[in-house]
Amino acid sequence: MRVPALNIAHLKLATFLGLFGLVLNLYPIPLFANVQLILGNAAVVIVAILLGPWYALFTALFTATGLMLAWSSAHVYLVFLLEALWLGFARRRDFPILYASICYWLLLGLPLMGLYLWLITGMPAYHIPFTTIKQAFNGIFYTTLGELCVVALPSLWHLKDRLVNHTRRTMSSQLSYLFILITTISLLASSLVFNHYFMDKQQVLINQNLDDTGISLSHATETYISTNTRTIASVGKFISVSGLPFEQWQLVLDSVQGLTPSFTNMFIANQDGEIVAGSPLEKLHQVNQLPQKVNVQNRDYFIQAFIHHNTFVSPVFIGHGVNKDIIIAISAPIFKEGSNTAIGIVQGSLDLSYFSNIDNQNQHHETQSIILLDEKQNIVYASERLGLQPLAPFNYVTGSTEYHTRLKLMDINQQEADTPEFIYAHHQLKNGWHLYVLEPFVPLLTLAQNQYTKTIILLLLSMVGAIIIAKAISRLTTTPLALLAQHFSQNKDGSFNDEKFEHELLDSSTPQEIYSLYESLEANQQTLLSHQLELEDKVKQRTIDLEIANGKLKDMAERDSLTNLYNRRYTEKQFLKIQDLCERGQDTIAVVLLDLDFFKKVNDTYGHLAGDECLKVMAQVLSSHFKRDVDLLCRYGGEEFVLVLPMCNSLNVEEHLNQFRTRLAKQIITDPATQNSFSVTVSIGALIADASYNASLDVWLKQADENLYKAKDRGRNCVVCTHIIEPI
Repeated sequence: MRVPALNIAHLKLATFLGLFGLVLNLYPIPLFANVQLILGNAAVVIVAILLGPWYALFTALFTATGLMLAWSSAHVYLVFLLEALWLGFARRRDFPILYASICYWLLLGLPLMGLYLWLITGMPAYHIPFTTIKQAFNGIFYTTLGELCVVALPSLWHLKDRLVNHTRRTMSSQLSYLFILITTISLLASSLVFNHYFMDKQQVLINQNLDDTGISLSHATETYISTNTRTIASVGKFISVSGLPFEQWQLVLDSVQGLTPSFTNMFIANQDGEIVAGSPLEKLHQVNQLPQKVNVQNRDYFIQAFIHHNTFVSPVFIGHGVNKDIIIAISAPIFKEGSNTAIGIVQGSLDLSYFSNIDNQNQHHETQSIILLDEKQNIVYASERLGLQPLAPFNYVTGSTEYHTRLKLMDINQQEADTPEFIYAHHQLKNGWHLYVLEPFVPLLTLAQNQYTKTIILLLLSMVGAIIIAKAISRLTTTPLALLAQHFSQNKDGSFNDEKFEHELLDSSTPQEIYSLYESLEANQQTLLSHQLELEDKVKQRTIDLEIANGKLKDMAERDSLTNLYNRRYTEKQFLKIQDLCERGQDTIAVVLLDLDFFKKVNDTYGHLAGDECLKVMAQVLSSHFKRDVDLLCRYGGEEFVLVLPMCNSLNVEEHLNQFRTRLAKQIITDPATQNSFSVTVSIGALIADASYNASLDVWLKQADENLYKAKDRGRNCVVCTHIIEPI
């Protein structure tokens, strides 16, 4: 794996975003329980999109450190550094970042976090799904936020040497993906807000429910205690005021016991603390049969009532005597008639099973529990499901540093547990007792977990729907554009389509911008076509003119301007082709050199115009006498002319040349200036040989020139030919 060269500008950007993300992650946004929204990791997403995996890994070191400081959990380095690499490599492969994030959390993030929480932290199994799901939810949220930041900040579009797509995506796919991003962030944000308000409302309802239950149970408890306290006080007062004799105290207790079943037993003790009356009688008999006589003089309820003259409600304690029950004693003094001198007390042992009835009568008793404490924080009553014993001190821990909630939280069985056990409401009774109403915290966590799970499922379903809708919408926009582009583009032959564009997608429902574009393109095409036709006409005319000019240039390059015969350069070049062709066909070539006799005298006598006219006549007679297409007629220079006669009959050449000589001599030439008439003769030297004689025209002309001089020496106006049959 190749690590790219370090780019200082990119490193600075990655460092800045990393520090920015670190600061954001130091202060995660609390939502509910231990659900916190982290936004700093969006910086990692931005770097992964712009710069790739290695810079994203560098940035993730900063942001993960911020989470480490906030959460004190080392798993952040494993989970979020791997996420940075995953997103960076996905970006390199042109894989959409949002889809890459979803794949990461489904395939790697959730399993890794689940294993870490289970094996390392020892978190309860029921709480692991909620913790992992809310982190996946958070990951998708900050990924979408980071990608939208890249889209929304134009300065990031033109970052030098940023990662670019290897393949160009269609406009339809780009619009679809942008639509999905916006839909996702909208769904996530609205889900967060909805879940926050939903859970907040649930907490308010739970608090209100617990408070209502606490108030109701407190009132029932206070009523129960105060009613029975008044009962005991009334018995003591009745005996004191009525002056009943000692023998009738037992009857009074039996009557009260029969009317008030709230007491397990009642008794009257005299001033010495000895029990002198009791109800029910069975328990009194059992007390009297004890080997050691029971004396209550040292008991709090005796002291408070007899000495301090108070109606007293005791804390919970274990009774003495026959039954070692856990009881609450209520006592009141009995005074001597007409005085304030106490002569005894009346005491009742309150039936604690009534609190169980109060607990069971609570309409939410299936989920709620109660704990009743006396003023010494000892347990008077606790719901059976809590497993707490009466008289035991109530040990508990309230609050939680890791869970953000509006609820009051309490742990009683696992005081160092990661997850709080109960939500509670506390009420203090008028007698100094305390009532706690408890409800398990886990069901609320389960509710929150279900909410976030449903949100994730809804998000995935919405993304599928968004993809379908986005593609349909993008097709409505891009298909007309594609059709317009196809219609107004050049055909394979380079021409344009001049037919009017008609398609069912281009109607009154077409967006105004697209229809305006169509009208503009249509107008521009018509203008372009008219210009094209005009240019084609101009090009056609100029091509004709150019061809004519090229023909003239060619003639000027190949022909003599005066005689219109081929010039020397063309003849020398063309002879090579003629000689090669005739050599392959084993044909004969005649090369003839002609020179006008006394041409200088014509110029001197008649002038140069007459000389030019003489040359023209010479050319005309040559052209009319040598008519074959293969014959090459050339003005070689001055008054000299050259004939190249390929594929000729060697026996007839000399005769044909003499006929020309005679014909020229008879030709009358008129001076255009003076209208004087004259005639000229010509001397001819010729070489007739096989084409293989020589490939050089100069060799042929040398022999023909020798024959020309022979003709001059013989008196001019004659033909001298040389026949060479075999090549030299």
